[in-house]
Amino acid sequence: MTAKTAVLTATLLMTLLTLSLSLTPPPRYVINLDLPETQRWQEVVLDHKDIAKDVHKILRDYVPEELLPFIDLIATDLDDYIDQPYSDEMRGIANIMNISLGEVLLANLIYDLSAFCTSIVSQDANGMIWHSRNLDYGYTDMLKNLTVFVDFQRGGQTVYSAITYAGYVGVLTGQRPNGFTITVDERDQGIPLWNLILALLDDNAVPISFLVRNSLDNDTTFEDAVQRLAYTQTIADAYFIIAGTKADEGAVVTKGRLAADDIWRLNAENNRWFLVETNYDHWLPPPPDDDRRDPAIKAMNTMGRSNITVDNLFAVMSTPPVLNKKTTYTIVMSAGKPSIMQAWIRD
Repeated sequence: MTAKTAVLTATLLMTLLTLSLSLTPPPRYVINLDLPETQRWQEVVLDHKDIAKDVHKILRDYVPEELLPFIDLIATDLDDYIDQPYSDEMRGIANIMNISLGEVLLANLIYDLSAFCTSIVSQDANGMIWHSRNLDYGYTDMLKNLTVFVDFQRGGQTVYSAITYAGYVGVLTGQRPNGFTITVDERDQGIPLWNLILALLDDNAVPISFLVRNSLDNDTTFEDAVQRLAYTQTIADAYFIIAGTKADEGAVVTKGRLAADDIWRLNAENNRWFLVETNYDHWLPPPPDDDRRDPAIKAMNTMGRSNITVDNLFAVMSTPPVLNKKTTYTIVMSAGKPSIMQAWIRD
C-alpha cells in the first residue's frame, strides 16, 4: 500500500465512521402495478399522511396566489393534461389524504423544478458502471421524513425501483434491474411556474418525473433510455443522468424543452471514466456561490478508478459542499448489480 493510498483509506474510514452514526435507510414499500391506480399508494400515503399534508400546505403558500385557480382548473380536467396511470394515482393520493387534487398536482410539479442535486456516473477499472447522487431540496427536515424506497412490481416481480417522496408519483431517482439507472437534476433556466403551467397545456409535453418513470417501465436498454429522455418534449429543461450495464454506458443529457441540447458520454479510453453533473451546463463554469462540481471532481480523482466501491462513493457524496444542509438522501446503485442499490437519509 502506497502512502497516498494509506492516507486515502484512513480518511475514508474516519469519514464513514463519523457518518455512520447518523445514517438511516428509508422505509421500503412495494407499489403493486397490478392494482387499480387509485389504490397503489395507499400504504405509503397512510404511513406519511400528516407530514405530507404539512409539506403540501407549505408548497401551496410558495405559489403566487393568482396562479392557484389555474392549478385547480387543470386538476378538474386532469385527464386532459396528465396521462394515466399518473392522473388516477394522484386522485387516489388526494382521496387518502383528504386534500384537493390540485394540491397533489402542485406538489408533483414543484418537485420537478426544485431538485438541486449532484449526480455522478462512473466506470471502474473492470468496466462496471456505477451511479451515485445526492438530492437536495428546501424543506429538508420534512422531506427527509417523507423519503421512501419503492419497488414497482408486476406479478410479484420488481420491474423498477425508486427513491422518492410519499405523495409524489413521479421518479427522479430510479433503477431498472440489469438495464439502466436514471437520476434527474434541475436545469436552472429561471423558468417561472407560470411558464410551467403553460407548458402543461401542450399536449405533446410530458412532466419530467413522469417521463423518467415511463422510461423505467418501458425501456430495457441504456440506449433506449437515452433516446427517450433526450428526444421527448418535456414541460421544463432538465439534466438526465443515465448509467447502463456495459463499458462506457454512461451519459448526461442536457435537455431543453423540445430536445437535447447536448449528450455527454463516458469514454474511459480517453480517461473520461466519470461524469459529474450538478445543476449547470457542464461546458460552463459553475457559479462561485454553488460550486459542488469541482469538489466532487477532486474527490473522484483522489479516490481513483480502481477504488470504486459503495463505501468510497458514499464518502465522495459526503464531501462538503457536495453534501450540504439541504441534502435529503444519498444513493449508490449499479444496474448491472441491482442488489447494490442503497440509500441513506442524511442528517
